[in-house]
Amino acid sequence: MDGKKTSRKMQAAATKEKIYDAALILFEKHGFESVSVDSIVEKAGVSKGGFYVHFASKDALMTEMINGYVGKLDLSYQSFMESFSDEVNACDAILALVDKIADTMEKIGYDLIKLAYRIHIDQNNRTDKLLSYDRDIYRIFNILIQRGIRQGELKDELSAEVVSDQFVTVLRGFTYEWCIRYPNFNLKGNLHIHFKLLLCGIKKQFKGNA
Repeated sequence: MDGKKTSRKMQAAATKEKIYDAALILFEKHGFESVSVDSIVEKAGVSKGGFYVHFASKDALMTEMINGYVGKLDLSYQSFMESFSDEVNACDAILALVDKIADTMEKIGYDLIKLAYRIHIDQNNRTDKLLSYDRDIYRIFNILIQRGIRQGELKDELSAEVVSDQFVTVLRGFTYEWCIRYPNFNLKGNLHIHFKLLLCGIKKQFKGNA
């Protein structure tokens, strides 16, 4: 009996992977809106019923794909942060991280980012990984801000948690601006300038500074 259950689970996992792989190929080739569930199951070599066993809709499939991708992105941001020594000041590390995030979003591409925002608005398919306040990106900003406060580089009037939340809100706002003004909006350049302004507001001022 256990052997049969294991076999069914393995078969279900294999079917789901086929759907993932086929959808990814088709989305990259034709764009999300142009791809139907019928074309996905045909490409995957599975039944339409098999698709709906795993996903309620095409949007639900993309939501799960985005959530999985976000998890991988956060790991890459964590590794990037760990590449800095403690001697690197917090502001430089934050600006470098922001540049890294902008590069990553541009690599993901406008079409997929725009789709993620549309799914955000759809209450039936929430991209929880993107919305979660437990995401590593909040924690990474929090660590860098705490380092800056501890080393006397940043003011401590606001908590690291509050500042981290504002930083991520700014990232989302500028990404939305990129989506509605694409391709006439320099995401990386504008983010870098804005974060410099934000950091100026929370830097400690020392005697002798210009």
